[in-house]
Amino acid sequence: MLCDLDGVVYRGQVLIPGSDLALRRLVDSGADVYFVTNNSTRNPRQVVEKLRRLTALHFPEERVFTSPQAAVAMLEPGDGPCLVVGEEGIRDALEGSGFELTDDPGLAGTVMVGLDRAVDYRRITAAADAVRRGARFIATNDDPTYPTSDGLLPGAGSMVAAIAVAAGRSAEVAGKPHPPMRRLIRSRGIDSAWVIGDRVDTDIALAVEEEGWRSILVLTGVTPEGTDAADRVAANLAEAVDLVLGGP
Repeated sequence: MLCDLDGVVYRGQVLIPGSDLALRRLVDSGADVYFVTNNSTRNPRQVVEKLRRLTALHFPEERVFTSPQAAVAMLEPGDGPCLVVGEEGIRDALEGSGFELTDDPGLAGTVMVGLDRAVDYRRITAAADAVRRGARFIATNDDPTYPTSDGLLPGAGSMVAAIAVAAGRSAEVAGKPHPPMRRLIRSRGIDSAWVIGDRVDTDIALAVEEEGWRSILVLTGVTPEGTDAADRVAANLAEAVDLVLGGP
């Protein structure tokens, strides 16, 4: 099973009621549970620590796919240094793969953009300048919003759009449902899966693009009602797990 996080398991720092019990049921059933997130702010270690804190369940880091991992997998050895508009998840992924970081738009070989809750005009200016100079332009994801306990907040796509408009170029996108994320998942031997998520344009589209993958849309995140795009629709993760464990 490939499970989204924001809007499915939790919103911000608040567990969605019943999600912990639903995940425990999956683990106890022997199902292989993976987490696929477009949220670029955390690295896999931080993701499993948050899951452990909110659900009391322990998952290995190898069970987490993040959009920065998919984005870094797109890079060639000569694509650095990298100018980052984003947070720790992107920086850790780049440095862990041996890529140098820079704040100088004149030196940047790549601009990598994700959710940055401290972004400012100066940073957007530097990123747009680097892209205009010919730097590769990669978005970890282009989600317009992300769900929190306080409602929907601007997502990485909002920052990507600002830089794209200023630079006059579109970004290559790494996260769900785009090919880099699908290649990353497939690289770990996952051939068929249920995809559970709250966004039609990312989670459900991820399943649509891959043969052998089926989808369940949950209504606890950004999508308030069902859609024919998903194979099934569930009110929450607990109901989605009922479908996975009880269905054909």
